Amino acid sequence: EKEEFIYSRLKAKGLEMRDETGQKATLNAEEMADFYKDFLSKNFRKHMQYNRDWYKRNFTITFLMGQVALARTLKWLRWKKKNV
Repeated sequence: EKEEFIYSRLKAKGLEMRDETGQKATLNAEEMADFYKDFLSKNFRKHMQYNRDWYKRNFTITFLMGQVALARTLKWLRWKKKNV
């Protein structure tokens, strides 16, 4: 979609995909902001689902890390009490 958007904007300006030096032509930040705004609006549900899944996975990983840290701390405290 991004390439199509860039191509259509360049075509509307009368420009080609590559400039006279052979480098790929680009749009400025304001024009790309229009694309990203439309893209995010169209894909809002996909992004929300992705964010939910991402937070769920990170919460699970953090929870498991906490359990490991707690188990290690308890093991260390038991070992210290046993050796005292």
